[in-house]
Amino acid sequence: MKIAIIEDRIGRLEQYIDFELKECKSVKIITGSEFDSFIANLKVNDTKILDQFQCIASHRSALSNELRDTLKEYCRKIRKPLIFFSGGITSSVLKDTEFPFLHINSKEFYSESLQMFIEACEEQNAVNLLVLQFGRKWKLSLLLNLRNNIAIALNKQKLKNEYANIEVDERELIKRLRDLQINSLIKPDLINERTEGILSGNDFDSINTDQILIVKSTINQLIIEMS
Repeated sequence: MKIAIIEDRIGRLEQYIDFELKECKSVKIITGSEFDSFIANLKVNDTKILDQFQCIASHRSALSNELRDTLKEYCRKIRKPLIFFSGGITSSVLKDTEFPFLHINSKEFYSESLQMFIEACEEQNAVNLLVLQFGRKWKLSLLLNLRNNIAIALNKQKLKNEYANIEVDERELIKRLRDLQINSLIKPDLINERTEGILSGNDFDSINTDQILIVKSTINQLIIEMS
């Protein structure tokens, strides 16, 4: 596992970071003359240097709009996780439609969460941008989002059952196990004596309201424990 950090202002890193980032064997900091060489290559759409990395983080302002687009297109084609950090980014936003793509403030990037993120990448040999975005609370974020989605679906099911004149998109209801859209990273945490028979089935197995409520109750309990 190798992570590239593209930083034109090394002083920013030294100002914010409070652990030995430069000693992390899985991290390559591209700065100074290496940064200049990287920019020159990127201007002619030469991205070969990036092939060795499983994740790329770049100071957003260090790249022009054109170079940012080149970098995003490179990552989009092979679904490589990309991070843009900048002091001008006020809130972190993670998108995972075309490829994992995180915008995050520089202080949040160069924080304890970065150390946790690097350690998680090394231990799991996989990139989980949620660790960088939310730190120790990354699972809590997934659980809160899951609970919210289930609550919305249950409310729509209730409207459909009680009011014949209200149209509800069937695709927004939970009919099968896959409709819960449980992230694989937190599914093991949801397995207990009450939910094992529900969640261990096939994605296309049907699921009823009582079963959904059992899962939701388990989610609520985990949220309480993690908060």
